[in-house]
Amino acid sequence: MPGTLGLCCFEMNFYRRSDLQPKNLELLARYDREILRLLGSDYAYPVRMRDWELCQVLQAMESVPAAARILDTGAFNTYLGLYLSGTHRNITVSDLLWTRARKSLQRRLGLAPFKPTEAGYLTWYRAMRRHGLKVTNLDLTRIGYPDRAFDCIVSLSVIEHIPAVEQALAEMYRVLAPGGKLLVTTDCSREPHPFAKGVRYFSTGELDRLFAGYPVTSPRNQPDFAPENWCYGGKLPVVTCFIEITKPR
Repeated sequence: MPGTLGLCCFEMNFYRRSDLQPKNLELLARYDREILRLLGSDYAYPVRMRDWELCQVLQAMESVPAAARILDTGAFNTYLGLYLSGTHRNITVSDLLWTRARKSLQRRLGLAPFKPTEAGYLTWYRAMRRHGLKVTNLDLTRIGYPDRAFDCIVSLSVIEHIPAVEQALAEMYRVLAPGGKLLVTTDCSREPHPFAKGVRYFSTGELDRLFAGYPVTSPRNQPDFAPENWCYGGKLPVVTCFIEITKPR
């Protein structure tokens, strides 16, 4: 992990409902249209389960060159990589694929709860491969790529599901090339919720400490925990945040 760079607190952008302006909604609608064009208008599963954070990532990627080496992490049952394939040539989508495939089979056999929003593993995998994306099994705490392997790494709502989150961030930063961007979104709560049942919710203090040693370049604001800003349809008192890290050249 890089040494402390003396960054300000809260160098991250927290969601406010008022941020979703018409131009943002049009970007998301354009995303939906492109994915359905590639998958077919009769595709049976949701193609977008995030809005503000996806919009933040799409806007940040507008400056990423077409030839950039892009890694989309925690990508199962998501379609960002597919969308980017229209403008970028070197995209790798990754997840703990064996774990995902096993869980998908269990759902199909009735051995795990059915999720109507989740495509079957093979349905998703074949869609990625059909459109030329690289699909790889990847543990973010032990990334099997050399230093500087990628020019842009996306971690969209992933780090809250990793117990060894510090190690995962250090690994993503290690394989990021100088000048490259690491784009992270996660959830934030007033009070910390330790990792349990596959997820955790970071407090602002935890996020501040977690990213203090990294060159964060995203805009800064303070979290507003008013109910209208709660994510997951207002069911949980947490807000989403976006963090952009740009590695010095």
